[in-house]
Amino acid sequence: MNNSITHHMALLQKAQIIVHNTAPDGSLRSAAMSHDIPCITVEIGNPLKIQHDFVEDALKGVASTLDWLDMLPIHTEDRDDPDTEPLDRNTTVCSRSYWIFSQHGGMLTVGPPTCTWVKKGEVIATVRNMFGDIVTKYKAPEDGIVVGKSVNPICSTGDRILHLGVCDDTFGKKVNDGH
Repeated sequence: MNNSITHHMALLQKAQIIVHNTAPDGSLRSAAMSHDIPCITVEIGNPLKIQHDFVEDALKGVASTLDWLDMLPIHTEDRDDPDTEPLDRNTTVCSRSYWIFSQHGGMLTVGPPTCTWVKKGEVIATVRNMFGDIVTKYKAPEDGIVVGKSVNPICSTGDRILHLGVCDDTFGKKVNDGH
């Protein structure tokens, strides 16, 4: 969100959540940005699950971006003014995010749905053994919004549980979400 072009490209997605994240070393996005080629990554929905409504919305966002970049004339009469912010009132912009990983294996239940706010200390997930006994409860380490979550009930030690977005006042120059 520190680069004006990628900032605008992200806003054109009209996503529910935008996460500021600098490109990890070795990624295609990092290589492009090192050659002054602005790019963003669009991630939608929960892992290992196709959510058709999200796919349709993402395709509209990609089309808006291609139109704005004059790469594909889709709806030029409705094009956003490049000097204004196309921010949707329902979009949450996170200055950083990170994954919370499991410390124990078992049967995983992640409570809060994607795009909901959680408070520090709120239980966000539970791991149970095969007899149904609670092995551990995971609590939100800070206030944030659920960007994504595991939908797989089988959990191994080190698996991703929940992707937490945090809204601060500034966007860091280097941000790593733990991918």
